[in-house]
Amino acid sequence: MQNNTFFGHYQPLSIIVLESTASTNDYSKQLLTNFKPQIGFTAIMAKHQSAGRGQRGTSWLATANTNMTASFIYTPEDLPITNQFAVAVHASLAVYDVLKEILQKDIYIKWPNDIIVGKRKIAGILIENKLSGHFIKTVIAGIGLNVYQKEFASEIAHKTTSLVLENPTIDLSIFDLVKRIQKRLQESRHILQEDGFMAHLKLYNERLFLKDTNARFTVNGNSIEGCIQGVESDGHLIIRHKEEIKKYDLKELAYQL
Repeated sequence: MQNNTFFGHYQPLSIIVLESTASTNDYSKQLLTNFKPQIGFTAIMAKHQSAGRGQRGTSWLATANTNMTASFIYTPEDLPITNQFAVAVHASLAVYDVLKEILQKDIYIKWPNDIIVGKRKIAGILIENKLSGHFIKTVIAGIGLNVYQKEFASEIAHKTTSLVLENPTIDLSIFDLVKRIQKRLQESRHILQEDGFMAHLKLYNERLFLKDTNARFTVNGNSIEGCIQGVESDGHLIIRHKEEIKKYDLKELAYQL
C-alpha cells in the first residue's frame, strides 16, 4: 500500500493505492471504522480487486492492472436522506464529464448510475451511504471503469466496452484517471446541495440513456415495452407505456439490452 497526496484546486487530495483487495468499498468502510480519513474525497485505488460488487448484488469483474477500481470517500454537508439520489447524480455526472473529455463519442448515463458509450457499458458506480439520523453522514462511491481490457466474457462482450476499444491510441495511466475523477467530484460537490441538485438533475436527464426512445424492459419478470420519460428527484424512473405513465425503482425494473 502507498499513500500519494497531490494538490488540487481547493485542498490536498489523498489517494491510497492498494496492490490487491477484495473490494475497495469494503476497504473504505473498514478504514472509516478504524481511522476515519481527515481529507475529504480520499480515494482508495486497487491495482487488483478480487470481489468487486455492482448494483443488485452483481459482481464487477476486473482484470488486474488493466481497469480502474476505486472508491471515493466524502462527507456531504446537511444532505437529508430524502435527497439521497443527489449522490448518484453527482457521481454519474463526474464520471460522464471525465470520459467526455477523453472520448469524442456519444456517452450516456444509464439509470441509475452506469455510464454507456454508444450502447455498451464502460463504467459502473456503486454508492453506499453511512447515515446519521435523517442525514447522510458519509458517502462511499465505488467506481469501476474499463480502461485497457480488450476482451470480455462471452455473455457480456456484446454490451461491454473499454477506453482502449473506443480509442486504441489512448495513453492514460489508471492513476491519472483516478485523479481526474477525484478532482471532478470535489469541484462539483455543490450538486449535493438542494439548489445544485435540482439544476443538475435536469442535466442528468438530458444525458439519460434511451430517453424518449421505445425500448424493452423486464418488470417483475415480465417483458414490457415503454418509453423513458426521465428520472424524478427521488430516483424513480418514469416510463410511458402507450398512454400510461408508471414509476419504477431499481428493484422492479431491468433493461433488456
